[in-house]
Amino acid sequence: MRTLAVFTPQLGTVSETFIRRHVEDLLPGRTVAVAAQSSHPMDGRWTALCPVLYLDRSQLRPSARVLRRLGQSHQRSIAYAVAQFLRRHRVDIVLGEYLDHFIDFVPLLDSLRIPYVVQGHGIDLSAALRRPDLAERYKLYRSAQIVLTRCEFHRRRLIGLGLPAEKVGVNPGGVDIPERPPPRAPQAGKRFLALGRMVPKKGPIYLLQAFRLCAEADPEATLDYIGDGELLPAARQFVDALGLGERVRLHGAAGNDVRDRLLRECGIFVQHSVTDPDTGDEEGLPAAIQEAMAHGMAVVSTRHSGIAEAVEHGVTGLLVEERDTRGMAQAMIELAQSDDWRRLGAAGAEKARRLYSWPAERARLLRFLAPADTVNAAAVAAAASPA
Repeated sequence: MRTLAVFTPQLGTVSETFIRRHVEDLLPGRTVAVAAQSSHPMDGRWTALCPVLYLDRSQLRPSARVLRRLGQSHQRSIAYAVAQFLRRHRVDIVLGEYLDHFIDFVPLLDSLRIPYVVQGHGIDLSAALRRPDLAERYKLYRSAQIVLTRCEFHRRRLIGLGLPAEKVGVNPGGVDIPERPPPRAPQAGKRFLALGRMVPKKGPIYLLQAFRLCAEADPEATLDYIGDGELLPAARQFVDALGLGERVRLHGAAGNDVRDRLLRECGIFVQHSVTDPDTGDEEGLPAAIQEAMAHGMAVVSTRHSGIAEAVEHGVTGLLVEERDTRGMAQAMIELAQSDDWRRLGAAGAEKARRLYSWPAERARLLRFLAPADTVNAAAVAAAASPA
């Protein structure tokens, strides 16, 4: 029976549902966690029910103060706390979240001879790589059982940085899959839904501009947008300035009840993801798109990062180039004025059920968390192409 340690920058962030699944449902009863920060996330907190080592708190303990008085560095003190924690709980396999955060622990795990799997998500494979020497440091991951990304787009990037192809695979994540896609009224095809934090890489103003053009052509089209974030005030100003208040509902950080209701009622999901020009931040494969597909919604989005691996143009949705607001508006109009959204939504639901369910992700992760001598070449090849 293996004991798993999940390493994460912060534990309990409501929006990081994937980390909660990895901690609670991957190896229930046999999991501990190591988190860098114990601070309260801005969007709320869930509480881990397993043993947790908070590294910021660990440095307040007497043992850490003694090590510092003896001249040990902060990094050595952290390594000592982690090693003691892993030994105390008899950890024999580790799952690291976010490549840029986890890289600092690789030398320690190698010295302890504890095997590990590490999962990249998006920012750690884009904006973080602007940090000096980080791309070179990622080569330390050659000692991993496997390095996982959320999309083939980022898998190829890691291979380009020098990691062996046989060490890099794809785990696109897992979301809740309804037993069956909800039935939708005909008017659902004119109801658009966006879900995600209003940050530059989500392109909320581009999306609102595309909807404005769509609304000019179809007086019945409406948009519900769930999400808070730094660009929410700008989005509100845009809606007010253009008189879209009766057609666009900005819900802010709405609760699950509102989100679940709109996933049932709306027919088309929209997201205008772009690469942040200032930071280089980009998506991996957005969970919101996977969730919309699972609910049988057609998707209109951009050819950005791993999105095209989920949203196949003309099959499960429609794609346009980044910042092409007119093209996005035309795609929205096309679906709002036909029944194609039902066909695309049905195909998306089937694909989500096959690839993006939590049971599918759990099976993938357990395969790679197994002892190294059982992880054969065929399994690695399957992770490189999960479809």
